Amino acid sequence: MIWYWTCKMSLAVKNFITSALIILALGSTALAQVKTGEANLNLNGTVSGGYTNDTNSTTGSDHSIFGAGQADLSGFYYNPNFLSFDVQPFYNQSRLNSSSQSLTAASGVSAGAHFFGGSAFPGSISYSTTYNNTGNYGIPGLANYTTNGNSSVLALNWGVHYDDLPTVNFSFADTAAAYSVYGANSQGTLHSDIFSVASAYRVAGFHFNGGYQYSDVHTITPEFLEGTGSEDSRSGTGTVFFGLSHDLPMNGTFSAGASHQNITTEYGDTSSAENYDTSIDTVNAALSFSPTRRFHLGANAYYTDNLEGTLYNTLLNSGVQTPENLSQGVSHDLNFTANANYDLPAEHTFLHALYQHQAQSFLGEAFSSDSETGEAIYSNTIKHGQFNGVLGVTHTTISITGQSLTGINTSANYTHQLHQWTMTGGFGYSQDSTTVLAAYTTSGYNYNAALGRRLWRRSYWSLNAGGMRSLLTGNAGTANDSQSYSTSFSVPRFSINGAYAHSSGNALLTSTGLVNTPIPVSALPIADVVFFKGDSYSFGVGAHPLRGLSLSANFAKALSNTDSNSTLSNNNNEDLIFMITYHVRKLDFQTGYSRLAQGFSVAGTPPVEIGSFYVGISRYFNFF
Repeated sequence: MIWYWTCKMSLAVKNFITSALIILALGSTALAQVKTGEANLNLNGTVSGGYTNDTNSTTGSDHSIFGAGQADLSGFYYNPNFLSFDVQPFYNQSRLNSSSQSLTAASGVSAGAHFFGGSAFPGSISYSTTYNNTGNYGIPGLANYTTNGNSSVLALNWGVHYDDLPTVNFSFADTAAAYSVYGANSQGTLHSDIFSVASAYRVAGFHFNGGYQYSDVHTITPEFLEGTGSEDSRSGTGTVFFGLSHDLPMNGTFSAGASHQNITTEYGDTSSAENYDTSIDTVNAALSFSPTRRFHLGANAYYTDNLEGTLYNTLLNSGVQTPENLSQGVSHDLNFTANANYDLPAEHTFLHALYQHQAQSFLGEAFSSDSETGEAIYSNTIKHGQFNGVLGVTHTTISITGQSLTGINTSANYTHQLHQWTMTGGFGYSQDSTTVLAAYTTSGYNYNAALGRRLWRRSYWSLNAGGMRSLLTGNAGTANDSQSYSTSFSVPRFSINGAYAHSSGNALLTSTGLVNTPIPVSALPIADVVFFKGDSYSFGVGAHPLRGLSLSANFAKALSNTDSNSTLSNNNNEDLIFMITYHVRKLDFQTGYSRLAQGFSVAGTPPVEIGSFYVGISRYFNFF
């Protein structure tokens, strides 16, 4: 066995030396810039070779000698406006042997071209695809979970821009991604197609615009945080829209618009009773005037005949799958606002007044609210520092509860430089602020502080802190909290940093991670809400002891738990990266080690541990 590994390592060293000699030899083959006929081309890139040892707690370990590289081919034909392009292929790129942030050896290409620029028919096309790439499955306020998968994006744009005729623009985008979550034994996919056509025209002082957009989104969301299988959802949304605007006296404008939207969803299969089909009609109008330089006033009116569909569409746009048990009942929303602003620049003060009326029908209940808000903004230099403050008071009456609430909205920020010290601090507080649903109000606060000091030449220390809390007023279980603290210290040739974060709250599952609920959580079926809580830590050091030599090490750990449908999952993520790079002329000698440990108790499988050791050499080339 010893003889076997000795021979294998000897072969690896031999192959590595051969790869290094090839890279060095290529250095003498660089060509000058190329111009062929009407074509101008530029090509540069990096070629690498090295040895890697990968370990995996589920699949075992392997050793390999490999080549890697990335390139950038750009240029134009005849004229940059006629046709210009850029192609960037890459092969076997990981964060150990390149600037890529992929834990695994990712390969792919990104390319784009622009044509007929400045003509009546401008267009562009772009495409990118990546294989075996590391990605993230997010959780608000904490370190993301690590995924592995493939993705691709194709985008097309074309315009018809004739003088004195309506402009027309076409666009199409196709996005696809498939991934697995390390340690969860769960997979997810996302595929979307979006097509749109839009037109604009100006005649007799009127600006007209309109168009059509259709999107089709198919997702399989990994439900590993809920202890259930993956959930399949597909939604199609078609929207027709039209708008116009016209200038008015007293520096005024008038605008109006209307749209019709159809939403069709399939939850699991086409025969499911949970499928959701609806249409939304919306109209809006706005007026604004500026009789003087200091005085501005305006009004806005908005109406939709389907409030539930509008809220559901907000979830779709956030990537949330079809919620269960939607009522599909009659709902509407009428919203009217009027505002006036008066500026007092000599006093560094700006005054705002706002009136809002909402009349809604939702989940079988009709309710309305009226609110009046007065706000003052003050901005000035105080004690050689910059101060910005806001103070607002709102009075709201909600019909369904008979409540009469007085709300407060206030914030202050101050930045001051004192000798070598830089100090920044701020806070914000709100109470009983209106939400998208008239029956609910929100309260919360946020704060931030930063302290920094220049110690001596090219040396600096900083400390940062921040946090927030928000919740629906008087509704238990709706709070979202987060706090974060970080510090860093740098001197010539050395730096160190550390950070801590805590986060808790409620969220919804999407194909890309947990997202904060974009609408009041009380309006959602409780089964769709995921409650989370966790802490994350990170620590990093960097050093440049010699010219061209850099060393770095980073460690991050996150511990969290999620609770949904009475299913509790304890989750952990631990990431370690160590790298050494020595740069001389156009050569980089590199070595590094990375380790990922990630697991979820609800998955019922042991945590996955992945490690990789790399040593290699790379060279930059400017071929032509």
